[in-house]
Amino acid sequence: MVMAELPDRLRRLAESLQVPRTLTTAALCDRLGDPCQVEPATGQVWQAEWDNVSQLVLLLSTEGRHWHVVPVSVEPTGEDEQSLLVSPDCTTLPVEVTAWAGLATSIPTGTLSRAIDNWSASITAWCADTSAGTIRTPPPGTRRGRPAVNPFDSSIAVRASLSDDLDVLGAAPLVPVQAAQAVNLKSAAARVGLPAVITALGLPQPTVMKILQGKQPVTLQQAEVLAQLLGYAAEEIMATTGGLPANLAMELEQPRWRTAWRSIARRLDVSEDVARLRAGTGTFAMAFRQTGGTAPDWRRRIGQWLAASETATSGAEHGE
Repeated sequence: MVMAELPDRLRRLAESLQVPRTLTTAALCDRLGDPCQVEPATGQVWQAEWDNVSQLVLLLSTEGRHWHVVPVSVEPTGEDEQSLLVSPDCTTLPVEVTAWAGLATSIPTGTLSRAIDNWSASITAWCADTSAGTIRTPPPGTRRGRPAVNPFDSSIAVRASLSDDLDVLGAAPLVPVQAAQAVNLKSAAARVGLPAVITALGLPQPTVMKILQGKQPVTLQQAEVLAQLLGYAAEEIMATTGGLPANLAMELEQPRWRTAWRSIARRLDVSEDVARLRAGTGTFAMAFRQTGGTAPDWRRRIGQWLAASETATSGAEHGE
């Protein structure tokens, strides 16, 4: 595995020891499959990243567009009475690590970056039970953590740092989704006439059409203009525009796409969530133009949009 692909704590550990065979790219592929295609599942340990934070987490359970997770510390390890210290015999890591069950929280699926390990059902269940308030006998190869003995115990600082990192991960933005349509903008616009809407907004007709189709968000000022013109509340107008289908949003947040979103973000000099939303909007627009009564295969559609986007970018770079 390339050093830059490792979380900071693992990279420093690897540099001081040598990269363990179990953490090489080849070993990860043998154990988990193609790292870019791994589907998140209970019991896996992932690298979660957002806004310059990188943290290992154990996946406990899925919660829609979030995962309930426990942070895992490698170096420094630290411990408290609600943590489980796991020996190298139970993981692919070369040292004892700590699963901080008392810090269990939910983070967006979109923060998951790379699968690192797959832990036993007994370890995962112990962490889940402890996070819910029931502490059982630790599984073989593990031990329950000890409480800090004084205010200067290094474990206190480790715990506080993990908590701060989890706050950053938990606040990572989700892809906006379509709300239940409070306003049928196309019908409402038909009552007053499209020219009146264009004049009121002061926008080109193609842009206005995207807004009426719910494919482009509006500003609060534009929502207030439409609300006055169409006879609705501004909040109803804003809830109707700009979101993507829920299933598309969930697919955009899958780890398999993060390399693509980061590449787009670097190319356009924007944040990852902006790049992700740009791809989602483009995918939705492409699907909207295509006919057919079946539900869209969003994974395939995203791939099609990326291929078309790469072709267009390559042509522009070569002056075509």
